[in-house]
Amino acid sequence: MIPPLISAKAPQGEQFLYRRIRDDPATREWVVFHSFDIKRHVARTEGEVDLVVAVPGLGVLCIEVKGCGVTRQDGVWIYNYDPPKKSPVGPFRQASDAAHSLRQYVAGRDASFLPIIFYSASFFTEVDFKERSIEWEPWQNVGKTQLLRNPISKLVIEVLEAAHSKLRAMRPVPSWYGERSRLTSRHIDSLVGLLRHDFEYTVVGGMALELAEQSIRRFTEEQFHAIDLIDENPRVLFKGPAGTGKTLLAVEAAKRALTNGKSVALVCFNSLLGAWLKHEAAEIAAEAQESGTRFFVGTAASLMLGISRVPVPVGARSAFWTDELPNLAVDTMLSGGSSFDPYDMIVIDEAQDLLSDPILDVLELATAAGLAAGHWALFGDFERQAIFANGDARPGLERLKIRTNSAYTTYPLRINCRNTRSIADVVTLASGLAPGYSRVLAERDAADVEPVFYKSPQLQVEQLGSVLRRLAQRFPVDQIVVLSMRSDAASCAAAIGDSIPGIRLATFKSEKDKQQCVRFASVHSFKGLEAAAVVLTDIEDIEDEQAKSLLYVGMTRARLALVLLMADRVRKRYDSLLMEGYRAARKENHS
Repeated sequence: MIPPLISAKAPQGEQFLYRRIRDDPATREWVVFHSFDIKRHVARTEGEVDLVVAVPGLGVLCIEVKGCGVTRQDGVWIYNYDPPKKSPVGPFRQASDAAHSLRQYVAGRDASFLPIIFYSASFFTEVDFKERSIEWEPWQNVGKTQLLRNPISKLVIEVLEAAHSKLRAMRPVPSWYGERSRLTSRHIDSLVGLLRHDFEYTVVGGMALELAEQSIRRFTEEQFHAIDLIDENPRVLFKGPAGTGKTLLAVEAAKRALTNGKSVALVCFNSLLGAWLKHEAAEIAAEAQESGTRFFVGTAASLMLGISRVPVPVGARSAFWTDELPNLAVDTMLSGGSSFDPYDMIVIDEAQDLLSDPILDVLELATAAGLAAGHWALFGDFERQAIFANGDARPGLERLKIRTNSAYTTYPLRINCRNTRSIADVVTLASGLAPGYSRVLAERDAADVEPVFYKSPQLQVEQLGSVLRRLAQRFPVDQIVVLSMRSDAASCAAAIGDSIPGIRLATFKSEKDKQQCVRFASVHSFKGLEAAAVVLTDIEDIEDEQAKSLLYVGMTRARLALVLLMADRVRKRYDSLLMEGYRAARKENHS
């Protein structure tokens, strides 16, 4: 089944048919695409279809599912919803048009599909539709009684076999029909490759992709393998540099586990990312609540506060968050009177920041069966993004190996699905990323990285104003983010205030209307997030590893445009970093 789950909000008829196909032992070799996500997120000019079923040895069947009463009066179809819906195009025509469009699309990309059967049928899950017409064959109409009294595999096979019989009986036989009109395993593999990107999507809320600002990000083929790996392995560590889709995969992992009835905790380190995850998982959380499945999403700190039920001390220092709070949470879970139940699965994004011993102690007890035997998926950049671990993620990985006896699968992610080619190239060179990205998906390629050097703090403020005015002509202001190597209060953006005509700046924590403001934040707090255009400010040191890690994290937040405001004294070092990266890349390419 692609996708391998269906939303609880999908129409009941589609859910019913989905489960029947999924649970029928005779469909094990079939490939079935179901289009709930398509209908929610993508307007298809070819027309919609509820199910596309590829059956080895037979062909492809496009099924329109109707889970309601239906009548036809004077050529108008009436569906008994509340309120009733009318349409001049009935389910048989919908399915037929979809089958023709699908065949045209697939055969246009793989000519071996030209003789393959693409047929259609309508399945009525709540009624027996008795009407006959020259518009459809009787065997293309499958009703409630047939569905209740027969395996779904039998009904699908009967439709496709009837289609073959019809074509063989035609005089003359269609020129394209013959011995090669039955689907082979090679055809099915090709069909998956051609259609999977059109059917399997993930929702990404307001983080608009490319200039079209759509709210959907396609998974790469590499990510498909990663998703499948989660289904097949109880413990997986995903390692990849910034921009390889780790956060999207973390949300998808949580979604799939919840759909399978597991209680899940989706955890990250910083609060802005935690808020973003809550927003993106809001629909999943609602479905989990409706089904009675326990689901937590947020920061590790909020998870531990919920477990320990202690208030945050006034003026809490870092030691409270790194040591005291984890110890309190552990003590609560170990106490005999605790009502806390471990989660069936733990999903962690930005895992490189959460592998300290105190946090791992909490995760050990919060995971059913523990870290060595339980179910978890960890996503992290262990090369350059450990800015909360003094730039070095290696001790955390060693702790994880020791605690689990290395009883987990590691999967690398190297395809950049966020940045333009120009940004990805500069990131690779300036950070010394090795190995670099194996591929960059974004087709857009322009002079998207602009270094701007300042000689004084006041000049930087003026240059930032000029840069923001230019970017505001290309991007909506809510898609522009100003990041700083410093804290919010000490940043260049804070010094600007409201001095730019027509442009307001506000911190991410501000209550101002986000759609009317350019937001600013520290690199630390924005880690894990992204924006169409990023201005990285207050770059005054890129010598030590921590500074280079901050530079890397800040640069990789930008999808389409990146401006670097750097002190003039680092110009020579920046140029040398690019040259060193260039030489390292050439050496890697020739090795």
